[in-house]
Amino acid sequence: MILAKGNDNSLIKTISKFPWMLLVIAYLVLAEQFDISLDNTIYGYVFITMSIVILFVEMMKSVDITSLGFFMDLFWAVLTVIIATTLLAYLYFTPDKSITFFHWLGYGIILADALLNPFNSFRSALRNFDVGS
Repeated sequence: MILAKGNDNSLIKTISKFPWMLLVIAYLVLAEQFDISLDNTIYGYVFITMSIVILFVEMMKSVDITSLGFFMDLFWAVLTVIIATTLLAYLYFTPDKSITFFHWLGYGIILADALLNPFNSFRSALRNFDVGS
């Protein structure tokens, strides 16, 4: 199916409005709630693939951005770090739970998103407004 130019633009705008890193956290929370082990299973490999794809989507989303988009990107980056830190603290302080490699990997990807994407958005905003050239 071929998309019209207007539909393609609206699809990109729709994709850019959603905070995709929340899906990484949701996957980890759901795995904990349903006692699904991510070690040596297909669920772990799906999580790794999904996390890397989401990181690239977030990087592409922050390339051409407005000032409101920059602040929303910054807001979601801080919020996802707070939520992920809360999840890790819960797993650490709950006696029958443990933090696995996949939790640390997810947290690392969330931190990478929180550090790189606002920087990328800010750099793009400076380029869009011809600041510094």
